[in-house]
Amino acid sequence: MRSNPETRERWQQYIEGFKSSGLTRKAYCEKNQINVSTFDYWREKLDPSEKRKHRDAGWIPLRIADVSEPGIDIRIGKINILVKPGFDRSLLIELLQTIASC
Repeated sequence: MRSNPETRERWQQYIEGFKSSGLTRKAYCEKNQINVSTFDYWREKLDPSEKRKHRDAGWIPLRIADVSEPGIDIRIGKINILVKPGFDRSLLIELLQTIASC
């Protein structure tokens, strides 16, 4: 099934708006009253590389090492986050959401 040019253009505008918004997919879709799965469908349809990104966003290898210092070391690509006892939970959630939206 082929989509009409107006529909494609509208979804392209949504996708560009999302990229420049700094919001998570969920927050952007809620703000614009868009179904997240429909948004993902159009993102993948208009940019096939997005499909690979979603598929690669599953489980990642976990390496557990002996450490003398309590805490959790989270590594995402070149980003390294050390979470120590007594951490600010809301700050960590906000940080991870920001990283996930990039």
